[in-house]
Amino acid sequence: MPHTARRFVEQAIPVGQFFKTISKGYYWAYEYNRGQNMGIGNSVAPNTEIDTDELKIWDLNLAEASSDRDVERLKDHIIYATLEQAVDNKGQLLGFFRNRSGSDRIYEEKAFRNLTNAWRDEYCLSAPVDAGAEERMKTAEWRITMCYYALYKSASAIIRTKDNSDLSISHQKTLDVHSNQFMASRARCLYGYPFNFDPASSQFFDFRKPFPYFLGVEDEELKDRLRSQHEDTYADYYKRQMEAVYSKAENVSSWDSGRNTSTFYHVFKLLREWANYEHGGIFSRLYGPGYVKFLDRGMRLLAYSAITTAEVALICAFGIDRFERELRYYGESCEEGVSEGAAHAVDRYEVYQRTLSNF
Repeated sequence: MPHTARRFVEQAIPVGQFFKTISKGYYWAYEYNRGQNMGIGNSVAPNTEIDTDELKIWDLNLAEASSDRDVERLKDHIIYATLEQAVDNKGQLLGFFRNRSGSDRIYEEKAFRNLTNAWRDEYCLSAPVDAGAEERMKTAEWRITMCYYALYKSASAIIRTKDNSDLSISHQKTLDVHSNQFMASRARCLYGYPFNFDPASSQFFDFRKPFPYFLGVEDEELKDRLRSQHEDTYADYYKRQMEAVYSKAENVSSWDSGRNTSTFYHVFKLLREWANYEHGGIFSRLYGPGYVKFLDRGMRLLAYSAITTAEVALICAFGIDRFERELRYYGESCEEGVSEGAAHAVDRYEVYQRTLSNF
């Protein structure tokens, strides 16, 4: 079947629009109404001026991203939001993830095998690391598949912290278990944009706005007021952003209202099926900087978000020392081949050392 311009409009443009919404959504989810949320320019702002260009916590750069193109700054905000939730809910998370039958060894091998496989997918999405989006998106349909597997293996790693049953026969079964037993559990605070949303009920999960309200503020009561001041406005805005994501997904030809789309993981499974089995070849016509960059940016941020959630979950389950040992083994194997293959995980581990050392 020829990949005509008309078919490109019918098949590829909806996928491009989906990734455009995801990519821009990261910026809006993590930067929306930033000045007010920081306590600047409102009635409860601290008296001292806050230099928003030099905001650092845990050595993460939390200054406002300039745009959705500022991927590295957004990554700092993503991991900060996940870690703030982990630290604030430490007792709840440790109680959940460490309440399992049998020895840790029963669960560790499968959990870390899935996680290290996801690390490999994350590296593949960013390779070649010294090239731009145009080079990477020459294989756009396979990048979608790699992104899906980064998400899927991250979810599988989380499941394996408590469940040692045989789930390998069905991706659908795995995602359903992940949704029902983890995303709907006490662990749900770890899931950030765009994973923390349940379209069936039009409700999103607990979502602490992902940057600190309290810089420059000493008064504890004032900190609480800054945290809650724009809660209703932000919640409504975030809900509309997520509804836009699902609305764009429904325009992709593989969308099936009869299938389970209860989480973003399920939604992305449908997109992977589109890329693998239906119309992925249409990307032979992919051109122009816009959709190329949205596809590249969106997939790299999705993988980063999902893997960060899985890494923190495994640290909660097995402790940071066990995580460090597995990362060291993985890094040693990379040194024998693709030396930069562990770079993303190593960068995040340095942050975990500063924040989760007592987990």
